[in-house]
Amino acid sequence: MFLSLVISSHSQDKAENKVFEIDEINISFTSQNIFDPEDVSLLLASKEGDNFDIEIYLQDVERIKKYYFDNGFFNVIVDTGLVFNMADDEVIEKFIITENIRYRYNNIKYSGIENTDDIVKNKIFKSSDKLLFGGRFYSKDTINQEVNRVLNILFNNGYATALSGKPEILKYETNEEKFKNKVDITLIFIPKIKYRFGKTNVTFTDKRYNVSKEDIFRELTFSEDQTYDKSEVINSEINLSKISLIENPRINIEEIDSINNKVNFSIDALIRSKYDFTPELFGYYFQQVFYLGAGISFTDKNFFGGGRVLTSSLRFYFHSFDDNRLEFVNSIYQPFLFRNRNISGTWNIGAEYRLNEISNLTLIKNSFGVTYSLPDYTYINKLTSKWEINNVRIKLKQPPPLVINYFTSTLSFGAIHNSTNNIQFPFKGNYQSYEIEESGLLSGIVKKWFNTATLSYVKFTNFNSAYYNLTNDNVKVSSALAFKFSTGVIFEYGDNTFTVNDEEIQSDRVPNDKKFVCGGGSSVRGWGAKQLGIVKDKNIGGDFILESSVEHRLRPFMDSKNTYIRDLGFAAFIDAGNAWSEIGKFKLNEIAIAAGGGIRYYTIIGAIRFDVGFKIYDPQPGDIGGSNWIFGSGSNLNDKYNFQFGIGNTF
Repeated sequence: MFLSLVISSHSQDKAENKVFEIDEINISFTSQNIFDPEDVSLLLASKEGDNFDIEIYLQDVERIKKYYFDNGFFNVIVDTGLVFNMADDEVIEKFIITENIRYRYNNIKYSGIENTDDIVKNKIFKSSDKLLFGGRFYSKDTINQEVNRVLNILFNNGYATALSGKPEILKYETNEEKFKNKVDITLIFIPKIKYRFGKTNVTFTDKRYNVSKEDIFRELTFSEDQTYDKSEVINSEINLSKISLIENPRINIEEIDSINNKVNFSIDALIRSKYDFTPELFGYYFQQVFYLGAGISFTDKNFFGGGRVLTSSLRFYFHSFDDNRLEFVNSIYQPFLFRNRNISGTWNIGAEYRLNEISNLTLIKNSFGVTYSLPDYTYINKLTSKWEINNVRIKLKQPPPLVINYFTSTLSFGAIHNSTNNIQFPFKGNYQSYEIEESGLLSGIVKKWFNTATLSYVKFTNFNSAYYNLTNDNVKVSSALAFKFSTGVIFEYGDNTFTVNDEEIQSDRVPNDKKFVCGGGSSVRGWGAKQLGIVKDKNIGGDFILESSVEHRLRPFMDSKNTYIRDLGFAAFIDAGNAWSEIGKFKLNEIAIAAGGGIRYYTIIGAIRFDVGFKIYDPQPGDIGGSNWIFGSGSNLNDKYNFQFGIGNTF
């Protein structure tokens, strides 16, 4: 390393006695550069505006060299230079980087794995899961990730006390082309003894509310004498956390019995208060319309025992003075239905009052739901079913005043696949959901018994999303690409009439809140909520929808020491889609296209987002829009954009 000093105006002695402020930090490269200068600057402790400190400056040089070394640049050279401005008490820091050749892997060995059984060996050497391959660039982070992957396989297959040693790295110093700029890697593992699950002892702290050991054992996914599997311990802790009465449940290793090759566990169950009163503040979407909400909930965490949870909630949702909702709901959650830990059930009963520009609606609702969670190795992770019974009274505001009553009984079944890795900022995996909903068969029987109307339709929806990491780091991911494709179709059937003032009125056979609406913060963002659709009334929607999105999500300040900007992010997107009155009227040239960008601020409740979307192609521009294309002849730009606000990712 060569340190050069350039001092203007005064002598070096005076420079050494003064306090200088860092005016600029310049990072340059003598030839090629693999890493962006902005990425390198994030490594530095020195920041523009700080007081200059020679020790910190030299430490920054070592930080750069270590970063490059850890990424295969074993012969990197970092030269330095300082330019002092005595008149302004400022200094310019310079870092001149010569990267030289980047080394690749040659041979990769796994020492100690030969002492494990064949099942473990097959899992470790499964090519689709391995992270290290000959010919790829050296990366210390990737090596650590591979070590952790192998250790997890050992932990999950009986080797409870497995260890890893420091990887051995052999760097070739030769002109032979086959080995030139290559390294051999030896990963060292010590599997030790293969263990089985032993006994699990449960103790209660402040035992109350008749919580028993059986309630605890019921949630454990492992049993005595089963091969030790650390993932089953984690899954059991997750199950225990679903028991609302138990605070922060942990399954601890009590003893490792090396004579009988068993691992014994202990669970200290701390019982919390059974009752809670909780104020609520939230944001919620109903049919692409965003509502701010507030409410209060009462919770009984062991309603009639068995871990059953009763929640009674009173909530108010506000969109505008002409569009708001008030609801009261009682919900009972049963975490252990039919004596099976993988099946849970819910029962919701309540009432809702809706006020909008067109009507006042009173809804009495009752629903039963069952969820079946499948093992992780299956493609479908979850199956759902729901029976929803509603009685609706609608009072239209427009004259002549009409009051409409109808009854619905809806059955729905769904299947979900979810392999996404992160709720807040997903960058790997995909999500698919399929749901079919039927209304009319059971409610048609009720219609014959009572003087009421019913609605008859079959509805199918499908949602797909996928996420890809655009950075080299699998831990601190700052850039991801997200894709969405969703579609839905409704088929109406049967004869439906409403009797109002002794007159029969033919009506739509699908409730307005079941139809598909388009446009809004989680839809095609160039349009406002319910502003898009090839339908008679965009506020009501149609029977067919098609939507797709591509979104680039960026979090550039994850390594920042400033806590206020660390969680700041950005997004750029392209959306396409529309809603049609029925599937038979779908046309390709009626698919709307929007593009834009936005700001994200990531919090514990999800991303708070502000977006602006532009109408790139509008199939129905009307008199205000002027033209189909945003820059077409006669286009009115005042009608070619929309601002959006939301909480949580768009998908």
